[in-house]
Amino acid sequence: MTSTFKPDQALPSPNRVQGWGSDVAAATLRGLGVRWLQVGDDFRFGSRRAGDFVMLKQEAPRLGYEVQALPSVMVEGIRVSSTAVRDALAAGDCARAARLLGRTYSISGRVVRGDQLGRKLGYPTANVHMKHNRAPLCGIFAVEVHGARGKSGGVVRGAASLGVRPTVKAQGAAAVLEVYLFDFKEEIYGHPLRVDFLHKLRDEEKYADLETLK
Repeated sequence: MTSTFKPDQALPSPNRVQGWGSDVAAATLRGLGVRWLQVGDDFRFGSRRAGDFVMLKQEAPRLGYEVQALPSVMVEGIRVSSTAVRDALAAGDCARAARLLGRTYSISGRVVRGDQLGRKLGYPTANVHMKHNRAPLCGIFAVEVHGARGKSGGVVRGAASLGVRPTVKAQGAAAVLEVYLFDFKEEIYGHPLRVDFLHKLRDEEKYADLETLK
C-alpha cells in the first residue's frame, strides 16, 4: 500500500484489523488517502477474513484508488509462502527451504558469552544471540558462517546445534544457537555472524551425562 503518512498516524493492531468490516476498511483507506494498493492474490482481511482482492477491486472506483494483485510464486508445484518455508525447516529439509526462499536459510546475531560448556568438553562454540528463541528448526546442522573473520571476509564451515540442549537443561528451556567452527581458534565475542543452514545432520539427543555427550 502506497501513501504518505503523517508522524502522528498509527496503524491499527492485527487484532483490530481482524474485526474490521468492509465499511471500516473503506473508511481507513479513504482516511489514509490511498491511491494505489498492491496485495497478494490470496490476501484476506477483516471479520471472518471476508475481505479480499475482489472486494478491494469493487470498492476502488468509489474510493479513488487502483488495486493490483500479485500472483502466487510456485516452486516445484509448491506455493511459496512463509508457511511452506517453516514447514520445510521444521521437517529438516534445508534444501527445500532454500529453493523456496531463493537463498539459504540463515540466522544472524552477535556472539555472546554462554556457560562455556563446549569449551569444557573440548569443543569451544560460538554462542549466537537470537532475536527470537522460537526458531522454525532445531537439531544439529552442517553450516557455513559469515563474519567470523571480520572485515577480511571468508566463509568458515562448521556444525551448529540449535535447540534446548536436553542433556544439560530442564524441559522448557529457551533455544540456543551454538556453532563449532572448523579449524578456527580466534576470539570472536561481540562479532556479528550469519549462520547459513546447509543440511540437517540429526535431531537433538538427551545423553545420560556429559561424559557420554563427548
